[in-house]
Amino acid sequence: MSVIRIFDLLMLAGEPDRPITRYLKCLKQKEWAEREGVNFVNINGDYNFYCFWRRLNYQLVPRDLPVDDRSMVVISNDMVLPVRREVRNLMDRHVLQTKDGDYSPVMRFGRDAYFKSMQGRPIYASLGHLRAGVLAGAVETPRGPSWLLVQPREGDEQIQHLLYEMWSGFIGLYDKLVFEVEALYPEAPSGAVEIRLNFSEVEVPETYAERQPGMVIGEPEVTVNLEQRTAEVKLPSGFLMYFQQPENTGERLLLRGIAKGLVSLHQGVTGDVDEIALDDLMSRVIGVRGIRVLHLFHTYYPIEHLLARKGQNPIFLAHEDFVFSKLRLSEGCTAARPDTSITSKAECNEFLHRVVDKVWNQLRELLQQLDRASVIREVLGVHEAVIQDRDHWRRTAQAVLALYAPEEDVFAVAQKRESDRTNVSLVARTILEMAICECPEVGGRQLSRWELDELLAKAALLVEVATDSDAVNSDLIEPRIDLHPNGEYTIDRGFHNTVIKPFLTAYFREEFEAAAGEYSKLYRNERPGERKSADEVFSADFIRAFRTEFGLTPDEAVDGLAELMDLAVERDSVVVETTLGALKKRLTKARGLSLDASKAFIRTFSIFHRPAWDKPPSGFRKQDLYPWRFRRRLSATFRPILVFGEQDDDKVFFGAGLLWLGVGYLLERAEKGHLPKEFFTSQEMKQYIGRVNSERGHAFAWLVLIVNRIDPLCANKIDPLGNKNNKLQVMRQRE
Repeated sequence: MSVIRIFDLLMLAGEPDRPITRYLKCLKQKEWAEREGVNFVNINGDYNFYCFWRRLNYQLVPRDLPVDDRSMVVISNDMVLPVRREVRNLMDRHVLQTKDGDYSPVMRFGRDAYFKSMQGRPIYASLGHLRAGVLAGAVETPRGPSWLLVQPREGDEQIQHLLYEMWSGFIGLYDKLVFEVEALYPEAPSGAVEIRLNFSEVEVPETYAERQPGMVIGEPEVTVNLEQRTAEVKLPSGFLMYFQQPENTGERLLLRGIAKGLVSLHQGVTGDVDEIALDDLMSRVIGVRGIRVLHLFHTYYPIEHLLARKGQNPIFLAHEDFVFSKLRLSEGCTAARPDTSITSKAECNEFLHRVVDKVWNQLRELLQQLDRASVIREVLGVHEAVIQDRDHWRRTAQAVLALYAPEEDVFAVAQKRESDRTNVSLVARTILEMAICECPEVGGRQLSRWELDELLAKAALLVEVATDSDAVNSDLIEPRIDLHPNGEYTIDRGFHNTVIKPFLTAYFREEFEAAAGEYSKLYRNERPGERKSADEVFSADFIRAFRTEFGLTPDEAVDGLAELMDLAVERDSVVVETTLGALKKRLTKARGLSLDASKAFIRTFSIFHRPAWDKPPSGFRKQDLYPWRFRRRLSATFRPILVFGEQDDDKVFFGAGLLWLGVGYLLERAEKGHLPKEFFTSQEMKQYIGRVNSERGHAFAWLVLIVNRIDPLCANKIDPLGNKNNKLQVMRQRE
């Protein structure tokens, strides 16, 4: 039960990222703390308490207070004011005049954008128009509002999505255009003007439609009505074909049409406008070639189309759940008193091991209440969304840099997004590996979004504590743990900030720039050639070692992957549920795999149900379980198929994106010798790995020797990790 003023509830609802759920989490956490004896003195209502919690970054009980009846937290009665001010500025609700003289309620557009510069721009979405089914927004300047509308069009979800993508993308460019036009014509009359985008004749093909040689698409047609202060930009039927090329021709033509209408309204003319002035406006607003709004890539692979089309908004770790999971964390794990420190390596590791066991037991208790299929289905969806989101950012890297680099540190924003993706994908895989073992197949309740947040938070905490333990054990950080009365602990993570983070920053920047540089390759409309056989790609030694290790050839592994991708396309879903018998039948009937090969494929790429997650199956070690370790044999990265049992009617789940990455990852890493010998069981594969790494080592040693003979100073520039491109660059520089 919560009492909140309607005004505050509406204010709360304006925050981004599920604010009502976050508010309810706050009250549930408060109830828990009160049951544990904590006394909160708060005379200004639940919303004031929520604002206090939010302002303290969701820290319910401060570190210097125990979670028991000795603690009293006195909350100031003015915690609401700064939050109201922040949300008001973020939402900026007010009314704007339309070209008809009426007023429409609006709120800031882009308040939940990744790039903060968008949040400060005077772009507003019209709630009044939206209620009437019209996409409309305005750029507000001292001269008055300049509206940009998309005329409604009947159609399915695909068409409505396209209209929104065009409107939401172009309104950012429209903002810049409005200010440039008004600077060019300062004497223009005040009042509202309106640009309407007419997509009524635009053809939206269900599949990729190639532009035929000699085809004339045409340019947008602009019609101006000075009396009504409107200009209509009507697009020709084949206009979307302009977006099927690496150049931003479509953006330029449409923006030029918008600029022509806007200039006409400001000049008060209906005829031709100065083409030189339009060219100058285009160079100012969209002068960078990389600026793109709509990306229409072609693929001949149905699975790529499915993975891109079925994208959903990614779910990241809920910070409020992560912070809450740390309360009372150290209780029962050490005899040391709060407000003291543990300073020996042995005691630190003993403490951290106990904390890991404690968090794991909490996770297991929760998992054992939840339906197995429900958990796996939802968590696979989380992981698939992360894969799709990462792919989307890489494909649009050039456009992101072109649009935002002048105003923001794009690399920092993009890396933060990648860090969020990495964190949630690791814990999602961790939950999948645990759920297949611990969740009941029948009798459990369906996983709710609330419980999903809790699972992700606890799994993230488990990984964090175990990583701290590994850092202490490896002498990467000082063995000192500070204990706090509320049950949290702190430890020096300076190694991450001084070594790991700078390395990852440089590595990510290089990858992001490389993705931007390869943008044009996405538009190569080349039909795939015939599939190469394994002996054309891999050495005979690798094929022989792979077959000995896994019981199937690389060709059969690729065939199995292809068949499961076909199944995902047939189901029109990136998360696929089938049965073990149906899977075997598809592999043998559709792909011609022998029964032994189909069983070997499933055995190689699957995690099977077993009675307990923390007890590895025969032939495996506990190190193969721990999600904080790299290159584990029981990782969902290498084994992305989740099988409920050994019988034909047992359920099987897989995520199309995770499977695609997992099979490719195993083949590539094994072939290049990037996996340790301990990953494999056969002597033939272990010998192959040793031989490949020996050859790489000798090649690197020879390179160092050659460079030293050419110029000893040049040797210091060689990448110690053996990066081939850097070595070649050194040689070229010397030459």
